[in-house]
Amino acid sequence: MKFSRFITLSLFVTLLSACSSFSLAEDITPPPGSNLPAVQTTQPALSGSLYPLVSPNPANGEAIFVEKCAPCHGTTGQGDGEQASQLPNPPAAVGTEELARQASPAQWYAIITQGNLERFMPPFGSSLSERQRWDVVAFLYSLSTPPGAISQGRELYQANCASCHGPQGQGDGPQAADLETPPTDFTDQAFMAEKSADDLFQSISQGIDPGMPAYSGKLSEDERWALTDYLRSLTFVTSGESAALQSTPVPQETSIPEAPGITGTAEAAVAGTPEASTAALERGEVKGKVINASGGEIPQDLNITLHGFDNMQETVTMSTTVQTDGSFDFQNVEMAPGRAYIASVVYNDTVYGSDISTVEDGTTDLDMVVPIYETTTDTAVLSVDRLHIFFEYEEPDTLRVVELYVISNLSDRTLVSQEASKPVITFDLPEGATNLQFQDGSLGGRYTQTSTGFGDTAAIRPGSGQHQVVFAYDIPYKSKLDLRQPINLPVSAVVILVPEDGLKVRGDQLQDAGPQTVQDMTYHMYTSDQLSAGSTLAISISGNPSGGGLNLVSGSSSNLVIGLAAFGLALIVAGVWLYRRNQLLDRTALAQESGSIDSAVLSTAIPDDPDALMDAIIALDDLYQAGELPEQAYRERREAMKARLKEVLGS
Repeated sequence: MKFSRFITLSLFVTLLSACSSFSLAEDITPPPGSNLPAVQTTQPALSGSLYPLVSPNPANGEAIFVEKCAPCHGTTGQGDGEQASQLPNPPAAVGTEELARQASPAQWYAIITQGNLERFMPPFGSSLSERQRWDVVAFLYSLSTPPGAISQGRELYQANCASCHGPQGQGDGPQAADLETPPTDFTDQAFMAEKSADDLFQSISQGIDPGMPAYSGKLSEDERWALTDYLRSLTFVTSGESAALQSTPVPQETSIPEAPGITGTAEAAVAGTPEASTAALERGEVKGKVINASGGEIPQDLNITLHGFDNMQETVTMSTTVQTDGSFDFQNVEMAPGRAYIASVVYNDTVYGSDISTVEDGTTDLDMVVPIYETTTDTAVLSVDRLHIFFEYEEPDTLRVVELYVISNLSDRTLVSQEASKPVITFDLPEGATNLQFQDGSLGGRYTQTSTGFGDTAAIRPGSGQHQVVFAYDIPYKSKLDLRQPINLPVSAVVILVPEDGLKVRGDQLQDAGPQTVQDMTYHMYTSDQLSAGSTLAISISGNPSGGGLNLVSGSSSNLVIGLAAFGLALIVAGVWLYRRNQLLDRTALAQESGSIDSAVLSTAIPDDPDALMDAIIALDDLYQAGELPEQAYRERREAMKARLKEVLGS
């Protein structure tokens, strides 16, 4: 059952990675002269404090700034771009010290993500990945940093600050232990993302009781600003590190530590929707439009289905035909407060859906947009935002490795396989890997075996972090292992979690992020920046752990949230619903292929492995509770699984 806990962790890490991508549709007016379509666009709803998990790269941000921002803001950020004169209000001069010193990284990230429609700045939450937006933020600060300021600030820091704050700014200087209050860790992304340069400057100038002296009488104003610029650079990829990386900008994870107003467990956040009363329900209209986001035509006689959910159980299903202009209209729809609606269509054998709309008190109509896409077979449209790797030492001489790929398709086309029944993307496994298992699907189903690993046959829709692959395998381990993980797609960032109980990890590509302890659960985190397609992630593992693995997640929903706090993340309702939406689309596709979800689930062979049987029973219960299996079929299948489990266990 340990693998089940890892799978649960992976699932919730996945849905949380979607939290910052969940959006509310708004009408976006593009800036004059731009080629942005004047259609409904989605922008992420940001909540709580934002910070990057892996250090942003200013060098990558420069290329994005030149392409996306310089036409309005100018190449040096002075607000004098070639399109600036066409705007009713001048673009912000982001390259000036006056503006840059007042803005925190979190504030600039939010503006880049959500846009500033009053000043005709479009949101980039859909067209740029999270990592790309953070890279732009990092580059923006370089525009206002005077030449030589970082070098000067480094010298001043070593002379005045390193004894307490440490040589690398991590709060671990030789005098730190003697202080009443621990020195600030200037590499702490969560802390630094909330601080503007002016905040840091004031702290340096005035000091902080009880342990930090004021430097206004010791350092000149220019020296204090240079020191401020250096402190900011500690949270970015340095020039030396940047030279070792590829120059292609790629995504990165954003961590959202708190979601104000959201309380309770993960399931309560979703399943707490009130039951819809069947008495005296308001009736209304659900209308909208199907748009071809690839620029193609809307096919004739396209069928669209409206799904309504109460407590995550589908209670309403209606279908109609899309008009030639892409519009659709559902009349006499029950408007039960708390009910969630989503519209879906099948185009080119792929299911596409709208965002989820929830009925509020007094709602009489809902508007939806359903984007559809043309297809491509070119895997170059993909990048891996994050590769999460977890280690578990459960049995003697065996190490279990769990990998989670969070994949983005930032093109305007859905990636499909070149040949029917062939994989869309492939994954190679390390030499010696056995007992391959999947979170969603199996070999012979969604996944196919290859000579070096496996392939995923699922189409990959456009979107940032929308496609996830979670799998696990066993590998022989006797106190030492040199793991070589082939990389088939470009990877933006790697996050490795290791049990803090004797297992050690090393690698030239890895940076030690230190131990992390939450609710008495301790693990060690390592990170790595960009990996190119065709490269290899080399990890050396040694030690003799006591066993058990990370234990970040236990069976209850409340403990799930506690465990995920180790990532500095909080559960946001929007993220849950986005995850549920993708689950709905996948299940709709399954039903289309098999004739019904019932037959697809109930015809699957019963496994012989005890863990797999327990997982199958849990999955069956979930489907039944979601209203996707008839009661008699569910009970017959469950009894058959229980009987088989008794046989396997010999009881």
